[in-house]
Amino acid sequence: MAILRDEPMDAAGLLFRDLLEVAPDAILIVEADGRIARVNRQTEQLFGYSRDDLVGQEMEMLVPERFRRRHPGHRGRFFEDPRTRPMGVGLELFALRRDGTEFPAEISLSPLQTADGTLVSAAIRDVTERREYQQRLERQRDEILELSTPVIEVWDKVLALPIIGTLDSVRAARLTEGLLEKIAASQAEVVILDISGVPSIDTLVAQHLLKTVQAATLMGAASVLSGVRPETAQAMVHLGIELGQLRSRNTLRDALQLAIRIVHERTDTP
Repeated sequence: MAILRDEPMDAAGLLFRDLLEVAPDAILIVEADGRIARVNRQTEQLFGYSRDDLVGQEMEMLVPERFRRRHPGHRGRFFEDPRTRPMGVGLELFALRRDGTEFPAEISLSPLQTADGTLVSAAIRDVTERREYQQRLERQRDEILELSTPVIEVWDKVLALPIIGTLDSVRAARLTEGLLEKIAASQAEVVILDISGVPSIDTLVAQHLLKTVQAATLMGAASVLSGVRPETAQAMVHLGIELGQLRSRNTLRDALQLAIRIVHERTDTP
């Protein structure tokens, strides 16, 4: 196979070799038995091996120890159905350098049909910087969400949760989690959910609010909804949204007065 072995190459073979060397990703050409047939310069730089160290060795030497046992099975299934595709869709992949360090990797597989049979080309990219960038964005998003939905103790045993902006599933879950932690820490009796900053109420938003109320009830806290504007009330009626036993007030001030009364009633009840 002139393209892969150190034999005289024709023009196509030379072109293949040159393209392999200038590729921006580390590329391994692997035979069906898992042995490495050829690598490019980026592979040497990424993994810390020379090509003489790699060619002829099993590719599992580049796989972290904890994944090696399963890897030959994955490789075998690819050769049973060889087609261009990313490896490990939905999974976090890692590769192993010569010095024993690991890095998160993005791997694309492509079959190569040759006179000696089917080989696989594995293009490997270090995605450490991308992963760190995504993690920074997620941390920043979490911090923004926490700042945008602060749980405030406005009175003894009374918490207020001003909700501003849209309320999706992820934000609702974090909101509920933070609220429950605050209820437990402050032994709150009443929670005021202020929705004056929510641009619109639909069925999904209402469901999120009711789940938060239900969770607060299980913690022993009553809930009061405030900031219900006329257009919000009309929309909820039009959508047929039932708030059950949840009490509501037009303003945060009115809601606070109601909350204090509830606390006093609970205190006075033997």
